[in-house]
Amino acid sequence: MRHVAAIPRGRVPVREGGLRLVGAVRLSRYTDASTSPEVQKETVERAGARVGGTFVGWAEDTDVSALKTTPWERPKLAYWLERPDEWDVMIWQRMDRAVRSMADMADLGRYAKKNGKRLIFASGPGGDRLELDFSSPMSELIMLILAFAAQLEGQTIMERNQGAAAHLQSLGRWTGGTLPYGYKPGRRVFGDGNEGWWLYEHTDDDPRRSTADIRRRMVGMATAGRNYSEITRWLEEFGAITPTNHRALMATPPRDLDAESRWQITVVRELLLSPTMRGHILKKDGTLVRGEEGAPILQGEPLIDDATWYGLQDDALKARASGNVVRRKDAHPLLNVVVCGACDRNMYLNWYTERKGGRGEKAKLTGVKKQVFRCNGKYHAPGEPAMTIHAEPVMEWITGQFLAHLGPMRRTQLVRVPGSDHRGEIADLTADIDELSMRLAQLRGRAADVVMQQLQARSDRLEELEATPVVPPREEVVQLDVTWGDDWRAAEDWTARRHMLISAGVRVKVSAPPRWRAPVDERCEFLVGTHVDPVEDMLADIVE
Repeated sequence: MRHVAAIPRGRVPVREGGLRLVGAVRLSRYTDASTSPEVQKETVERAGARVGGTFVGWAEDTDVSALKTTPWERPKLAYWLERPDEWDVMIWQRMDRAVRSMADMADLGRYAKKNGKRLIFASGPGGDRLELDFSSPMSELIMLILAFAAQLEGQTIMERNQGAAAHLQSLGRWTGGTLPYGYKPGRRVFGDGNEGWWLYEHTDDDPRRSTADIRRRMVGMATAGRNYSEITRWLEEFGAITPTNHRALMATPPRDLDAESRWQITVVRELLLSPTMRGHILKKDGTLVRGEEGAPILQGEPLIDDATWYGLQDDALKARASGNVVRRKDAHPLLNVVVCGACDRNMYLNWYTERKGGRGEKAKLTGVKKQVFRCNGKYHAPGEPAMTIHAEPVMEWITGQFLAHLGPMRRTQLVRVPGSDHRGEIADLTADIDELSMRLAQLRGRAADVVMQQLQARSDRLEELEATPVVPPREEVVQLDVTWGDDWRAAEDWTARRHMLISAGVRVKVSAPPRWRAPVDERCEFLVGTHVDPVEDMLADIVE
């Protein structure tokens, strides 16, 4: 894979016989001010001036851990390691900027020895410059000893950070790391009187960067029945900022946006299934961090309520997660709108080459391709022919029919007035009790006592809620300020119009032609159903 950011812009002129230098920069977290890229580059440049030579490029890898990645797994550094003919010397600020593993240092040493490269660290033991010489076994031994020290330091730092993170999580603080989509970090004073980090809902004047609203819109679309592909396509068409670029904007200082960052279906699925949108803290294994009474600990404001979360997981996403959703290959702008009048199934969108000059074999191909809606007749009654109709005139006819039947009408929206329903929390408590019961069976001593206390607290709360009656919410239909015709004319493409047709419950049934070249209005029937936009309906419910 070619990483453009690592490639120098234009060829840097190198003096004849001079050394070609590559500067290497690495940060575990971009906000680490003590070892910022600028500080590292300044140190590396001073070392390069002492060595003598010309910098032909830089390998800057930010948000990359040396404990978790080898040099060849860091995009910008790997670019130069794969091109040994283009440089002579590679310079880091310190050894821990290059490796924190004896194995990685051994691999890097073998690479340098094989390709005749010089590896220099601007700040070695005692603060002096360190250059690794691979010509003697003693030098290789010293190299491994220093790498072992870097590895030991890295493990110590990691264990200390993990301990501090676990303590802060138990107090409900955000401990840093990957910023969840829809949030921004901020400081607040907690109940114990101490200040710490907390995740706040992130909004922006630019709707394409208002990530909390975007994530709620995704939830609304999923709950209304949109699949992952449709949600991904909407995000791309809307120009919604990606999680990668959202984190770049929230960094301190903000990073440049990645123009190549794109939405992926796997990312959309992860965002919709992740409990982080409820403000919960997750462990590395995906389980929730719990308090003394077994309740999940929050690290931020919930973006949706419990009822919406369980409606999303149970009604909208379970079938997709289990693989029961069939991925259609016949998708077209009027899928689930244009159906066959004989079998009541969706018609396919096909291309055909126009013929002129007679019928059958006497007709000649013109080379002009047109689209048709087609039903193969597989489910028709015996003797019932397959159905075909030109797509373009059908779409023009549907526009006229839609504006005539629904254009003057104001759009409606179903508003739900919430009642008293604890079924979502009951389901949450039941899942908590199941998880705690499994953990209790594997523990003993003090740990078992703590889990038993959590289990009892959750059981008491469950018993209380199960005794509370359910008051169902009521629904009211309200009219909006816009008409169907206004939104139809404002729609930029047939994807948006298709959603309007489905929301309005429109179906177009195509029947067999009663005569040769029968017009569209003699073959198509325009049927109208309920006038409710499911996505807007679910989004309003989520916001409420």
